[in-house]
Amino acid sequence: MILIDKKYGANKGIPGIMLAASSFDDVVAITVFGILVAISFDNITGGSSEIGPMIGKNIGYIVVGIVVGALLGISMIVIKKVNVWIKFFLMLAIAISLPFITHAVSMEDSKYVGVIFYGYCTFRVWGEEKPDALLGKFWKGCGPFLFGTIGASVQFSKIDGKIFGYSVAVIFIGLFFRVFVTYFVTLGNGYTNKERGFIAFGWSPKATVQAAIGGIVFDKATSLPSSVKPDVKANYI
Repeated sequence: MILIDKKYGANKGIPGIMLAASSFDDVVAITVFGILVAISFDNITGGSSEIGPMIGKNIGYIVVGIVVGALLGISMIVIKKVNVWIKFFLMLAIAISLPFITHAVSMEDSKYVGVIFYGYCTFRVWGEEKPDALLGKFWKGCGPFLFGTIGASVQFSKIDGKIFGYSVAVIFIGLFFRVFVTYFVTLGNGYTNKERGFIAFGWSPKATVQAAIGGIVFDKATSLPSSVKPDVKANYI
């Protein structure tokens, strides 16, 4: 958003490409995360669900979220000329309502991609008349609160040092390949080495999505039935 405001790389469409690519990346991450969580907890609780239908179900949730979010975002074109404050509060209302609605209809896994695509499509249809400055200020207040509450729930005394080391190693290995691959897939697209380096650096994850979905495993673990072995449950908490 900052790049778009300052017109950096605008002549080559770099900010737009990064915004679209990051949205797609979030969809992939959320889809895989939902599938793995469903399979893991099904095994823990002794479920007999087949993996194939379970994967199909989770992908179906993602597709529904994409379609609903995109349609909501595109529909915002009807209020393109409305006051920026009205747009701001309307976006907040819809973004906050989506998780509650998906929970009510038992399609919780649809909410994340729904919000992402709603925001992206709204951004596209409103163009220069979007409330990005207001949303930016709002996020500056919400960001510390989001990461602070997630961090406060981590019980460091219960973290195995060996597992922690493996976790850090996985993050850095993944980040290395993420940046490395991004730099080389932009070859032959008319970008300079500096632009390709910036795009690769921009793919360093901020962990916003990870913070949003990270608590899901904790919530599922704490809600496990009493029949689950205490040591198994403790490992997830």
